[in-house]
Amino acid sequence: MRYLLLDRIEEVAPDRARGWKTVAMSEDFLEWHFPERPILPGSLVLEAFAQLAGWHEALTSGFSRWFLVERVASARYFGFSGPGDRVDLALEVVPTGDPARRAYRGEASVGGERRAAVELEGTVVALDDLDDRARVERLSQALRGVRMTPASRGGRP
Repeated sequence: MRYLLLDRIEEVAPDRARGWKTVAMSEDFLEWHFPERPILPGSLVLEAFAQLAGWHEALTSGFSRWFLVERVASARYFGFSGPGDRVDLALEVVPTGDPARRAYRGEASVGGERRAAVELEGTVVALDDLDDRARVERLSQALRGVRMTPASRGGRP
């Protein structure tokens, strides 16, 4: 099963991206993590940051590139997020000096309270090598709250 761990991408600029994920009780990973006190696993918070970095790369490159994590330089957690929490993700680009490499620093918060801080490093790959560009563009419109037209859905009503 593929998890999409972003509900909305709020901002993408050349040097940053912001988005959020609302933790829903219906998410299957909460069934086992933990039955008496469901919390969003820290590894999925890290994955949400990796996805936001991928979307940042795609949106700032005209959907020609994607970011793949190769190294988690740092991941620190400061509290738990559970059902009903909106986890706000703020990501900033850290200059690397190598056009094929990317580094990001991010912070997650709930209601203004810091929950996680991460640093990711990785490589940039051609999006066409990973996925269908048109499908990724349509999904990005939904994640950014862009109203879909029949033309943007490939002509389907």
